[in-house]
Amino acid sequence: MVGIASGNKKVVGIVSGNGSGKTSLAECFLFNSGAVNRLGKIEAKNTVSDYSPLEIKKGFSISSSMMHYSWKNHEINMIDCPGYMDFTAQALSTINVSDGVLLVIDVKSGLQAATEKIIEYFKNNVRPAFCVINKLDQENVNFLSTVNDLKGATGLNLVPITIPLSEGEKFSSIIDLLQNKQFNYSGNSFQGQKADVDGAKKDEVEGLHNSLIESIVETNDELLNKYLEGEKIDASSINSIFKAAVIDCKVIPVFAVSSGKNYGVDILMDYINTLMPSPLETKPLKVKDAGKDTEAEIKPSPDGPAFAYVFKTTADPYIGKMSIFRVFSGTIKAGSAYHISGSKNTHKFTNLFKLQGKEQTDVSEATCGDIVAVSKILDISNDDTISAPDKPLVMEQITYPQPTLPRAILPVSKGDEEKISMGIAKLVEEDPTLKTELNIEVHQNIVWGMGDLHLSIVKENLKEKFDIDVTMTAPDVAYKETIKKDAKAEYKYKKQSGGRGQYGHVFIEIKPLKSGENFKFEDSIFGGAIPKNYIPSVEKGVKEAMISGILAGYPVVNVYVNLYDGSFHTVDSSDMAFKIAASMAFKKGMAESGPVILEPVMELEVIVPEKYMGDIIGDINSKRGKIITMTPSENKMQIIKASIPQSESFNYSMDLKSITQGRGNFSLKFSHYDELPAHLAQPLIDKKKEEKDKE
Repeated sequence: MVGIASGNKKVVGIVSGNGSGKTSLAECFLFNSGAVNRLGKIEAKNTVSDYSPLEIKKGFSISSSMMHYSWKNHEINMIDCPGYMDFTAQALSTINVSDGVLLVIDVKSGLQAATEKIIEYFKNNVRPAFCVINKLDQENVNFLSTVNDLKGATGLNLVPITIPLSEGEKFSSIIDLLQNKQFNYSGNSFQGQKADVDGAKKDEVEGLHNSLIESIVETNDELLNKYLEGEKIDASSINSIFKAAVIDCKVIPVFAVSSGKNYGVDILMDYINTLMPSPLETKPLKVKDAGKDTEAEIKPSPDGPAFAYVFKTTADPYIGKMSIFRVFSGTIKAGSAYHISGSKNTHKFTNLFKLQGKEQTDVSEATCGDIVAVSKILDISNDDTISAPDKPLVMEQITYPQPTLPRAILPVSKGDEEKISMGIAKLVEEDPTLKTELNIEVHQNIVWGMGDLHLSIVKENLKEKFDIDVTMTAPDVAYKETIKKDAKAEYKYKKQSGGRGQYGHVFIEIKPLKSGENFKFEDSIFGGAIPKNYIPSVEKGVKEAMISGILAGYPVVNVYVNLYDGSFHTVDSSDMAFKIAASMAFKKGMAESGPVILEPVMELEVIVPEKYMGDIIGDINSKRGKIITMTPSENKMQIIKASIPQSESFNYSMDLKSITQGRGNFSLKFSHYDELPAHLAQPLIDKKKEEKDKE
């Protein structure tokens, strides 16, 4: 690792939707470079990238993995990301630490929703990129048509560098438009044999070659003038300007490959070397001095201050915690101490590892452009900055999408609650899009994920890593009860059983309050009907009665209670007697006050492409929702604001994904409580009564 200078290193992220062939492409890189001696296949469950038991079992990537290879005096550090939308956050963290990204597209599937999300982030966090059109050995596909569709849908300046001579079962030759040469592949050889362009394709290729040269020279005024004046431009000038255009994100080169056949990958590897920026060619990084608001810039350099960013954490019950980071500047050495921004403390790095999938190799140091891991430092977390103790720095953290699917997590076996908490805490350390909360109102542990797949993997990870069986269900709704009209009630609690008895007698009136006013107690007793020292016990008795309403046992809210009369016994009255009398009077009065069940209502904001508007509105209406406003947004999107009962919102993440094919976003926050319709309240009351009877 130390043998290759930072100027000949690259950090490349491989991103896109699921099933596009990212992992297969990574295997081709490793095999072609000699980093591995056999070409791993997903169906054979032997890839370097997908190594966890769950990934092997499922047959798709769940977590990003680190790999590296050397190719023609360059070292490439690769990060292979999962493609399912539920794991998109890992692509975001990868883009953040990459010098450039490979956007892999299945030629048949085209632009997937997950890929659109990645491109959206990519546009706001610009990085040099290649677009890799994969699986050209499939039937009924068209490379150039796919490229044009992608350009129209994304607005990216996609420029083909390599094209197939033909697609489908005849796919075995690739034309390099920049070199104006053809590369022929056969059998299991990954190396294309250089030849002149096929005669039947020559005119078309000549036109595409000229278009490519024009796309390149257009990015440089001096070169463009020479080109327009008919001057011949030498290849070295073209290559130099081309690389500058790629680094400045003015051009995104497009490549034709089949990772299944390993055709065209060798050409792609050459262009990663020549066109992708090295760590030293990337833009200066904006950082802040720890504890200060002063902003500074760091130009990546092996001789600069030590500076690295943690973008992934793994928590294994056997290996322990491992934090993976990208070195942006300077050199990180095993045995030295470094400042960690999250803990604001200095920690000694006793070891450093270079990763090849699950394989770990000890290294003594890592410099600008390296990706390494450190283990067993508990105080280090995702998105922490590592820097020199004498110059502590902080890099801006990634804003991850908020999880939107809640599930109550329950143990299968009694007594596993503590184990669940510990296991979930470990998984949350790994995953910034996984959140947990203890909902006091419904007495449930709630775990929030990005979708059904995400949470099903969480459930399986708890079993796989920590041997904990859990069930996940929709959370309980925090219903409440209230009253709709005024009433008066009297209750006399009188008990005589030998010796001192019990006596408490109260008259109360109860009235509904406005939403949010919760509870108000007044004492309008006069003439000493009840001594002052018993009044607090009356209030306490009412409050205890309000903990469990008379309809279904939910807390009672928004009620005014006035104690206006009563009586007492000089010997038998007590705090307990008045508390019981008040509690019973309240229950009696509530029954006559038009009691109802209230449900929490959420404020919903949905951002969707225009074409889904009708379906979204229909779905909101079917969920007892109410549309408040509809506002057009940029990029043919619509913002819908609505209110929706919480009970109808728990699966909204999945419903929206289904309606929009994953192209919609939404947010929810609590708005208010509203009366639950009678036809829904009665089954709830019956169910609670049945549960109580069983007890």
